[in-house]
Amino acid sequence: MALRQNSYVPPGREIRAAFASATPADLVFFARQCLERGGFDHALALAEALGDRARDEPALALCEAVAWFLGGDRERALARVELLAASRPSDLNALSVLGEMRARTGDAEGARSAFLDLTERYPDYPGAQGALASLFMPGPPYRDVLAQIHRTLAPRTYLEIGVETGATLALAKSADVAVGVDPEAEIEVPLPASARVVREESDRFFSTRARATLFASRAVELVFIDGMHRFEFALRDFLNSEAWSSPDGTIVLHDCVPIVPASAERERRTRFWVGDTWKAAIAIARHRPDLRVRTILTPPSGLVVVRKLDPRSTLLRDRFEDIVQSLADTEYSYDPGAWPAELQCVTNDESGLREALG
Repeated sequence: MALRQNSYVPPGREIRAAFASATPADLVFFARQCLERGGFDHALALAEALGDRARDEPALALCEAVAWFLGGDRERALARVELLAASRPSDLNALSVLGEMRARTGDAEGARSAFLDLTERYPDYPGAQGALASLFMPGPPYRDVLAQIHRTLAPRTYLEIGVETGATLALAKSADVAVGVDPEAEIEVPLPASARVVREESDRFFSTRARATLFASRAVELVFIDGMHRFEFALRDFLNSEAWSSPDGTIVLHDCVPIVPASAERERRTRFWVGDTWKAAIAIARHRPDLRVRTILTPPSGLVVVRKLDPRSTLLRDRFEDIVQSLADTEYSYDPGAWPAELQCVTNDESGLREALG
C-alpha cells in the first residue's frame, strides 16, 4: 500500500473494530471523506483491512481504484474502473471516474467517449458537461479569453448585458465608462471605479435611454452579451448594442456553443444550460453576411466575436419577427466537435484569438 511521506494510517485491526457494524453506505461515505481530504492512503488502508467486504461493494471498489490512481498506480486503477464500468453498464459513477481517469492519463478520445455516454444517460451528472466542454474545446476558460480580449482591444467604452456577480464587468479596467445591465445583479467582486450597474431588463434599458446619457458623444467599443438564455433576447441585445457601437467596435456573445443537445433546449431541464441562444449567432451570421463572425472554442460554451459592425443597419430589426419565427422550432442537432458552419469556429489559442479579432 502506498503511503504519503510522514503519513500515518491506523492498523487494520483498529479499522475493522471501528467499522464492524458499519453499513456499506457508511463505508462509502467514509472512503469519500478520506479521498476528499487528501487521505488516499487511509482509503487504501480501509479497503485492505476490510478485504472482500470492501471489494464486494462496487462503490467501495471504485473508491479504492481512485485511491490507487491518486497514489500513483494509475494503470491498476484504470484497469479496475474499466472492469467495473463494463460489468455494471448502468453505473454512472464508474463512467464518470472512467472519463476522469482517461482524461488525466492523456486518453482524450476515450474520455470523450465515457463522458458522452454519461451525459446521454444523465446530462446533469456533476461536472460531466464541463469535462466534455474542456475535452472538445481545450484551452483557457471563457473569462480568461474575455480578459485577453480586453487587454488586446483596451476599450475605452464598455457595455455588458448580463452582469450576475460582476466577474466579467470587473475585467473592464481600461474603460473610462463601463456599464453593466442586469435586473438581478448581485455583485461579489470589486468593480473598476469607472463601472456602474443598471438594474433593469435590457429591453427596457435600450428603450428608455439614449447612448449619450451614459457614454456622452462616444460610441461603445466593446460589448459583452451574456443575458437571458432565449435567442430572441440575445438577438435583440445584439441589434440594440450594434446601434450604440463604433464601426470598429466588437460585440462578443456568450453561450452560443452548446456541448450537448440537452443543454441547448429552449426550456430548461439541466443545471448546466445555455438555452437556445445559439440560434442568435446563427441568425446574425445568416442574415448579416457583412459582419465578420468568428467563434472562439473556449469552455464551457464558446465566445462568438462579431466585428466590422454597422451601427446604421436596421436589417435585423426590420426582419426580427420573421427571423424569430423561422428559427422557433429549430432544434440543436450538432454533435460535439461538429459545430454549425455559420459559427466560423477558431481554436482557443493565440492564433485563434488573432483570427477572431482580425
